[in-house]
Amino acid sequence: MAGVRLVDPGFMDGKTSSKSFRDALSGSVSSFPDLKITTHRGMPSLWIFVAEILALVVPFDFALVGKFPTHRPSFEAIRKKIFNLKLIGDFSITVLNPKHILIKFVNDLDYCRVFAHRSYFINNCYMRLIKWSPSFDVEVESPIISIWVSFPHLRPHLFAPRILHGLGSMFGRPLKIDHATSTGSKPSVARVFVELDVSKQFPDKVWI
Repeated sequence: MAGVRLVDPGFMDGKTSSKSFRDALSGSVSSFPDLKITTHRGMPSLWIFVAEILALVVPFDFALVGKFPTHRPSFEAIRKKIFNLKLIGDFSITVLNPKHILIKFVNDLDYCRVFAHRSYFINNCYMRLIKWSPSFDVEVESPIISIWVSFPHLRPHLFAPRILHGLGSMFGRPLKIDHATSTGSKPSVARVFVELDVSKQFPDKVWI
């Protein structure tokens, strides 16, 4: 059973067999307009509607990029390290370039747990975790980090997940609340784990 988990699911759809375009497209009915092939600034260009791009991004909703500033260990060493984290669901790993890998999870719990760690050492090689996005560029440093945002003196009846999600949304994409907040064992402060853009400025206080 453990051997099965070490095999990465397919990059897009969880299937590993190769397909011809005839097989891949047969029977599929797209709700999007036909792709537009034209030119842009003297180059051939393919125009894709935003709605289709958003649909294509869905399988990568829980994806992270691992960056190795110096050198990258073997692919098997990386995969073994992630496997040994004893995640709940499956994952896939893809090499983007000599210094970057793409780690794709199937659920938010594994994604949050790994992203919260921020970095790992794999065979003495330092790997920093970065949020993946459709605009991610390996040559540009991402401003998105994972961070705990604290809300001190929040009244006990406002510790509801819906309220905390709303508060976290003021700072970024809310990922989870900590155990003390969910159990009410530390009512002096509520903590929400969010994806925060450090290139933006945020207020010290909010009104409820």
